Amino acid sequence: MASLLEFAKLESHLTCPRRTLSRHERKNYVDAVLCLRSIKPALYEDEFPGTNSRFDDFQALHINQSSIIHGNAPFLAWHRWFTWAFEKSLRRECGYNGSQPYWDWTLDSHNVEASPLFDGSDSSMSGNGIPVPHNDIRKVISLPGRPPVVSIIFAGTGGGCVITGPFANITVPFGLVSPDLNPETLDNPHNLDYKPHCLRRDLSSRVVGPSLTADNVRALLSSPNITEFNRLIDLGNTPGVQALHGGGHQGVGGDMGDFWSSPGDPIFYLHHAQVDRLWTLWQQLDPHTRQYAFSGSGTVGNYPPSPDFKLNDSVNIGKLSHEGPRPIQDLMSTVRGPFCYEYA
Repeated sequence: MASLLEFAKLESHLTCPRRTLSRHERKNYVDAVLCLRSIKPALYEDEFPGTNSRFDDFQALHINQSSIIHGNAPFLAWHRWFTWAFEKSLRRECGYNGSQPYWDWTLDSHNVEASPLFDGSDSSMSGNGIPVPHNDIRKVISLPGRPPVVSIIFAGTGGGCVITGPFANITVPFGLVSPDLNPETLDNPHNLDYKPHCLRRDLSSRVVGPSLTADNVRALLSSPNITEFNRLIDLGNTPGVQALHGGGHQGVGGDMGDFWSSPGDPIFYLHHAQVDRLWTLWQQLDPHTRQYAFSGSGTVGNYPPSPDFKLNDSVNIGKLSHEGPRPIQDLMSTVRGPFCYEYA
């Protein structure tokens, strides 16, 4: 039962106790997410028709910025800010007084389908999708000047609509944008067309088993520099095995399996809190050299080639923040800039 809850807490305080969430605390978090799904009007309902709630605002913004926030230098800092803004909305708009939980994947790497996180109870993050026959997806991605990359997305044990738990039968307004993870689809003008559908999942231990392991986490935390950290979290070391970031997405599959539109699944925020937690832990192992360690360009996989992104270059989360753009350097610490939290 430990997996449910490490779901363990991301505290919005400078210090926090090391403890897991009780059923009551888990239920409070789920209820706050459901509350955000009920709040209208959406900030983006005029700009992106189909955005029906404050929860949908986050999915729309993520899709709209996907070409500048993945596989590049701003990835970690931007998603830290984005996840923090989601927690802030739960607090301010839905009266949530807990913290943003994270999903410690390593506790489920042996059998994600059996995780209490996905057991379909009223305090879970809902269950798997209903079983639908489907096959693995094998895609060769070829970009000019680059060797071909073979992407294999293993079929899981679901694939259909989620019909158990708090998020059963909810409607997701956007996606799937690119179920085969092809970066050439990122700037398609139809990515934000209204495409209502049920929340879909396809839990897969074939993905999670070799990907989200304690050994892979230890290797990540042993990265000697931020370039290697970025490589391991996004690309990994083993061909055909999803790296840690992709393993969380593809291990849940369905809507979560599409990087661009994945915030349509509430598990996205627990997954990215874990990504942020590991980055934070890595920074804390050598704060003098790692707190502001930063490298890479502003394009996905540096395609097309672009200048290096700098700490004083800015990113934004659109209407999700009233503060406007922020330089990356403001987003490099969980206890500076707009943030004030530590991980238990």
